[in-house]
Amino acid sequence: MNALFDFTDTLFARLLWAAAQATVLIGALWLLGRCMPRLSPAIRCMLWWLVAAQLVLGMTISTPVQLHWLAPTNPVAAAITQNIAPRTASDMATTAAAIASTAYDNTDVSASLPTWSWPQAIVALWLLGVLLHGLFALREWRENRAMVRYSLPLREAELQLLCAEQAHALGLRHVPHLRMSDAIVSPQVTGWWRPLVLLPARQTLSSEELAMALAHELAHLRRGDLWLGWVPAIAQRLFFFHPLVTWAMREYAVYREAACDAQVVQRQHAAPQSYGHLLLRLGVAHPPHAGLAGASSTFQNLKRRLLLLQQSVNDATPRTYGWMLVALIAVVGILPYRVTATNAAQTVIADIPAPPAPPSAPAAPAAAQIASIPVPAAKPLPPVPPAPPAPPSGYAFNFSRHVDIETHSGASQGVALFDGDTVMINGSDIDMAEARRLRTGDSPLLWFRRGNKAYVVHDVDLVQEAKDAYEPISELGQTRGELAGRQGELAGEQSGIAARQGALASREAKIAEHRASIEAQRAGMQATQDATEEAGLSGQLAGIAAEEAEIQRENKELDRDAAELSRQAAALSKQQAAMSAHQAAEAQRAEQRLDKVLDKALAKGLAEPVTR
Repeated sequence: MNALFDFTDTLFARLLWAAAQATVLIGALWLLGRCMPRLSPAIRCMLWWLVAAQLVLGMTISTPVQLHWLAPTNPVAAAITQNIAPRTASDMATTAAAIASTAYDNTDVSASLPTWSWPQAIVALWLLGVLLHGLFALREWRENRAMVRYSLPLREAELQLLCAEQAHALGLRHVPHLRMSDAIVSPQVTGWWRPLVLLPARQTLSSEELAMALAHELAHLRRGDLWLGWVPAIAQRLFFFHPLVTWAMREYAVYREAACDAQVVQRQHAAPQSYGHLLLRLGVAHPPHAGLAGASSTFQNLKRRLLLLQQSVNDATPRTYGWMLVALIAVVGILPYRVTATNAAQTVIADIPAPPAPPSAPAAPAAAQIASIPVPAAKPLPPVPPAPPAPPSGYAFNFSRHVDIETHSGASQGVALFDGDTVMINGSDIDMAEARRLRTGDSPLLWFRRGNKAYVVHDVDLVQEAKDAYEPISELGQTRGELAGRQGELAGEQSGIAARQGALASREAKIAEHRASIEAQRAGMQATQDATEEAGLSGQLAGIAAEEAEIQRENKELDRDAAELSRQAAALSKQQAAMSAHQAAEAQRAEQRLDKVLDKALAKGLAEPVTR
């Protein structure tokens, strides 16, 4: 049942993302058509075909292109990151309790999910709709096969020669067979492996009109529409609920017919007026080609085909530019994308020091001294505060010295290692809860999941091998933490220098104001004034000049310190960037080493299957 639920969840996600991406692509192609109205029908037909290809690929490719545009939102990682190095026993207990409470809440949420969620119900309804559309398609295919089976071979040599001439003019290597049928009123082509052209048994077309009609049907073979039409047909049935997809497939069908019309006019040198009259005779009554999506004929579609026919005659758009545009949109638009968060948690190493030893108790006083001490009157003791509640059993880290947790949703594999003072978890939140549920005491434990199967290993040697395989990542994580701490210290020192520079600037402004006041006072002195006051003012100015020189000296020292700190910060940034690249490569190698350990456990039978 879990496998079925996982399959429906995956299917729902693919449906949702493929439909959303198709909506964006359809809107972009509509806007492109409005901005470039002179694109040829063949280019427009291929652009709308790319929408169908994107939908089919979105449902079939299991590993889409990841776009890490969202910020990480994992609460467990946030709790660990904010508590990298607790310094006291109380901080350590608070950290472990917060992490345990978060994991406990996540486990409760996952356990309380209903048996059937609404995405699974939507997928069930979608599968029912796809089944009904598949039955309708099967009925159409059987009707088409019956029409071909009851048709009669055409023996007229003139029509055979006309068909061969048109096929040769279009560059076909094989001339399709001609047959007659009472079930149709206009020529049509059918058959994927052995294509043939069906002509109406009661046709009233002239030789020229019949040549143009045959050229139109053979143009479908020349373009490969019978094979390419499978992709839009599948996309239209898979996304029958999406109105924009239905409209896009209808646009594809209109431009496919218009492309064949343009090919007939251009290659056969047919007059547009004559071909337009032929469309007026046969266009509305023209039945859809078997296997081609959205090929319903209406008066509106016929009007558009006539307008596109006139446009194709006067079209001056270079074909090279058009096909370059198709190639660009094919590269950018048809691959399935997923907008995901960045890595939900970073490797964190918490090297927790042992709590300080309590001070030694003083020596016990002698009995005589105790007896001589007066005993005061008894006072009521304050109430003893209740002890804090203990964290839930089985979820705490038991104050492990090395904690390394990396969780992300949708992980195909999960690993958890408990070895005394080491805790290492890599997988989803549910994997973390499952591993902790199986852990009992402090005995070594290695739990891992591959797909929907989970195993547990108690062998001490294998647990140690797994620990050794992941040890370089822990060391690199600790080094990156030290670099981040040093960067924080440099930022603090730079802030202090900036504050000191601001204080010096304020002090310098006050000194300049004082100097201006003294100089103004000197300028306003009378010639008869006492020379003593003049000497006092000159002494004040000399002191101000000395203070200004001191401020300039301190500013130069601060500038040198700021430049040195900037240089150190730039060096640390380069070192951290190199460390990040090295850690990514080392993480990949560590995963390979860990996979070998897990394969070894499975091969030796030391991995015990467990029920999730």
